[in-house]
Amino acid sequence: MGSNRILGLIFANTFEDNLPELTSSRTMGSVPFGGKYRLIDFPLSNMSNSGINNVGIITKSNFLSLMDHLGTGNAWDLAKRRSGLTILPPYKEHNFDGIVETLYTLHGFIEHGTEEYVLIDHAGCVSNFNYRKLLEYHEQKGADITFIYSKRSRDCETKAEGTALDIDENGKVIKALLPICDNDTTYVSGAFLIKKDLLMNMVRNLVAENKTDFTRDFLQPNVGKLNIYAYENTGYCAIITSMKDYFKASMDLMDPEVRAHLFNPKHPIYTKVRDDIPSRYGLKSSVKGSLIAQGCTIDGIVENSIISKGVRIGKGAHIKNCIIMQDTVIGDNAELSHIIIDKDVTVGEGKTIIGCESHPMYIAKRSVI
Repeated sequence: MGSNRILGLIFANTFEDNLPELTSSRTMGSVPFGGKYRLIDFPLSNMSNSGINNVGIITKSNFLSLMDHLGTGNAWDLAKRRSGLTILPPYKEHNFDGIVETLYTLHGFIEHGTEEYVLIDHAGCVSNFNYRKLLEYHEQKGADITFIYSKRSRDCETKAEGTALDIDENGKVIKALLPICDNDTTYVSGAFLIKKDLLMNMVRNLVAENKTDFTRDFLQPNVGKLNIYAYENTGYCAIITSMKDYFKASMDLMDPEVRAHLFNPKHPIYTKVRDDIPSRYGLKSSVKGSLIAQGCTIDGIVENSIISKGVRIGKGAHIKNCIIMQDTVIGDNAELSHIIIDKDVTVGEGKTIIGCESHPMYIAKRSVI
């Protein structure tokens, strides 16, 4: 893939309204994941690994931590004199409801470069994907637009998000619908590839007619008119549209096959490096089936949990099926199960907090329990 062929755009806040606990003080792209990563790391690393070296991050609000995390883009090999990483200004609407207006307001940035294509993705998809294969498929099919999709079923507890596609045996999209909550459906992962000139012509025409809904105005009228195809992501793909999704995707990391796919050393997931000493384990500590980041002090029992950098777990504490974010302190003899604990939390000695798999309990940043 020639580095000048594709401009990458990543929406940093997609679906964040569905996770207000985690996104009240940060944008979706800044949400910690897997002990040492942020959600933005996955689409951004995928673009870098695929040879895309001009990437714009589209923000909305609460993006200071995102800017701090991304810096110059050097961790993703995107700190370049020409092109590189650009953080774009806040936009008005949410998720894909505002994608048309957003692209219109960013026309100067999009059209300034020499890239032939635009790849649009979002920070709510955890996957390790090679966009070179997408481009090859797109050109092989002679497509105007190609979506990346994954098959998933939805439950009715969570608002269904994205766009559901009906696809024929050749991969062509024959129908685009809003998703149904309780049926097995083919869902768009949120990423699609399109020629830049076609994209901006469509956007200008829609804005001129005051039509700005992505599915209803941009996609549905063009099914049958344009060659719209879909390329299946057959690897692991978690689309984070709720706290339940976030908890499940985090627990999926305990599966060695999921980790092998996501953290393939040939296509690594990059992140901002934080220098910490190795984690220290006490004589009576026990860790089973868990991910422990560097800089932790573990004196208790940890099972099936994700422990981020700098966490301290006291003597006699029992942590099971939990996600504990960085620099949190768990007191001696505390017992936690099915809990998501944000950064810099203090849980006192002997405290017992129990959630459940379907509704994990959340403890806000800097809380003292």
